[in-house]
Amino acid sequence: MNTTRVFFVRCVLLLLAAVLCAACAPRRTATGPGGEEAMLAWQRFTARASAAEVNTGPFRVAASLRYTDQNNDSTRVSALLWGNGHADSPYPLRLDLIAGVGNVVAKIREDERVFLAYSPGDNTAFTHSRGRSTLVSFGVPIPLGLSDLTLILTGRCGELFLPEMDFKPTEYSVTDEGYAFTIQHAPLPGVLEISRNGAPLSWREPDKNGWRISFDPDDAHPLQPQKLRISHPKGYSALIVVRENTRLSTPFTDSQLGLILPPDVQHRPLHE
Repeated sequence: MNTTRVFFVRCVLLLLAAVLCAACAPRRTATGPGGEEAMLAWQRFTARASAAEVNTGPFRVAASLRYTDQNNDSTRVSALLWGNGHADSPYPLRLDLIAGVGNVVAKIREDERVFLAYSPGDNTAFTHSRGRSTLVSFGVPIPLGLSDLTLILTGRCGELFLPEMDFKPTEYSVTDEGYAFTIQHAPLPGVLEISRNGAPLSWREPDKNGWRISFDPDDAHPLQPQKLRISHPKGYSALIVVRENTRLSTPFTDSQLGLILPPDVQHRPLHE
């Protein structure tokens, strides 16, 4: 290998090393220099999360949903999500996906035991009853179960991102807009980024090649996002825009939270 080529290879390796170092924000300890500001942001987040658990109850969320698969095929629907929002359990939950004017393309119900998705177009009911199921298994690129999505949209994301409400991280990294904390033992483990005023900005799976969710916080309710942007390196993406997020005084009845299937419906298992 001649001298010019050796020099070129070294330059490339140095450039790659610089890029990798810039991409990996250094971890800092919470008790080290600058840790006070990061912990203050964390305290603001946990205080908001604790307050959100006091304001539980019946809710209705109307949103638009646009999602794209790895073949770049896009689908746009309206979504209506509702439930009674009990403090001890969000179940049961209902979600309708609507295309066009009143054309329901899917009816979904989730409780403690079963995830049920009914497709009126082909009169088929898909069920999943073993362990946690996400909307990805139903063809919608959202790496969340219906209960997870509900907790995020109604401002109760602390139930997902915190092992317990008094949890305090020991390390953090500085981002452009706030601080990132790695949470390993939460119901939804991963890397959580929060702003300096304690609003969640993004979450990603521990694997950097996994799912990522970005939040556009509501100014009046920082834990209730106005938008969710979801992406995966394989080309999947989704955008949820919240149109209405309403707290109700009267609980939904059992029939309003039920999902009655036609007698001739076809049943199929829903596989992850």
